[in-house]
Amino acid sequence: TIGWTGTHSTLKYLDRLLPILKKLQKQYSFNFLVIADKDPKLDLENYSFQKWNKATEWKDLSGLDIGLMPLENTDWEEGKCGFKALQYMALGIPTIVSPTGANSKIISNGVNGFVCETNEEWKNKISTLLIDEEKRQTFSRKGRETVKNGFSKEAWESTYLSLFKEKVVNGRRP
Repeated sequence: TIGWTGTHSTLKYLDRLLPILKKLQKQYSFNFLVIADKDPKLDLENYSFQKWNKATEWKDLSGLDIGLMPLENTDWEEGKCGFKALQYMALGIPTIVSPTGANSKIISNGVNGFVCETNEEWKNKISTLLIDEEKRQTFSRKGRETVKNGFSKEAWESTYLSLFKEKVVNGRRP
């Protein structure tokens, strides 16, 4: 299952991938799952929708084999933090993103995921992950390591406590 999660306001990011996914469905057998607050009713074969639910979000995402995060390249998207990519990676879901906002800092292209700019890159990288089990396993492992080592509570605990001690306990003001 290839999937995407987001809100009704970000469903537009799927538009560029629809023709690519249609072509790929002629070559490969896969389900495309959208997890959102509104069903976009995509014109795809093997398409399914799961209404977003806070209580089941992690379980719903865990069913994905590949997670997608396409974005446009505007000032608004440049301010995005890459949370969707981090969610996928924390769950060991091989991730493909646009090189927008923090995504290029989170994903090392070809190491812990793929970064795609052109439609051809999206098509090729999705194809690669559909057929290359070893690459999916590597991205799964490396993605979890990335989140654990750079974005987890444990990764930031000593920095946070040091700043807290310096600024609050010692009475210094920023």
